[in-house]
Amino acid sequence: MLLTITSNPAIDRTLHVPHLKVGAVHRTAQVHLAAGGKGLNVARAARTLGNRVMVTGPLAGHTGRMVADLAAAEGLLADWYWMELGETRTCLLLTHDLGDATVINETGPILSEAAWQGFVAHIQRLAQKAQAVAFSGSLPPGVAPGELGRLARSLVTTERAVYLDSSGAALAEALVQPTGLCIKVNREELAAGLGIEIQDKATCLKAGEELLARGAALVVVTLGHEGALAIAPEVGTSGPGCWYAGAPPIEVVSTVGSGDALLAGLAVARLRGQNLGAALALGVACGAANALGRQPGRFEKNMVEALLERIGVDIWK
Repeated sequence: MLLTITSNPAIDRTLHVPHLKVGAVHRTAQVHLAAGGKGLNVARAARTLGNRVMVTGPLAGHTGRMVADLAAAEGLLADWYWMELGETRTCLLLTHDLGDATVINETGPILSEAAWQGFVAHIQRLAQKAQAVAFSGSLPPGVAPGELGRLARSLVTTERAVYLDSSGAALAEALVQPTGLCIKVNREELAAGLGIEIQDKATCLKAGEELLARGAALVVVTLGHEGALAIAPEVGTSGPGCWYAGAPPIEVVSTVGSGDALLAGLAVARLRGQNLGAALALGVACGAANALGRQPGRFEKNMVEALLERIGVDIWK
């Protein structure tokens, strides 16, 4: 089972406004509500691929109840951590004909020390039944940045892969000591997390090798329309190396959730025993399939299979 953890869930409210213009009044008949958060996007994608998955996260208030109800209506298996205070956030996604979606995220409820420790205990209990765990997204307000990496590291075992996909201070803190973790970042997040400049794939490889030297089990760097890199000790015959999977050319509708879909494909393939190159290719295919639609984490399996045939994978050193 794959356990996905969304530390700051939300209601995702998607509005389609074909001709978005700042300062103008718009009307739309296309409104979609969904249980939101990066971990839920990962779960949807993993379930589409046929993998058993459970979602969890801290919920509060009326919005939290709506998140739980929407997830249940989708048939997502969930075990939420309920808080007595606060209100789960709402995030707005505006899709339009001008390019990629515009996203406005609320910050979310503040978690007290007691609430965070309760959530940690909740995760530790659920993780006992999981073969892989994925931490996705931001930390809620009130939680120190170092807590995410500390919790993720505590769940690593020889039988359980732990994936971490975050940003900002929480990611930077985790990258200081990423022992045993499978780090998934985009190029910009990697640069910010390490405080360096990323210019090209060679720079990505060098940064990934630095994280391996610090103890990371795997580093996956997404490159948008260029595809993705997977840097690991097992590639090549003379130390760390890199798989590269190029992304197929597509007509992008929205990239929101594509990184989450990539992580789902990667994790599912690894759970099935596929090698890293094949896992990266499946991840890139899932990310591309996600970008063809407006709803994060939602695509058809046959779309992934068709895209997978167009993806080349190479060992790049």
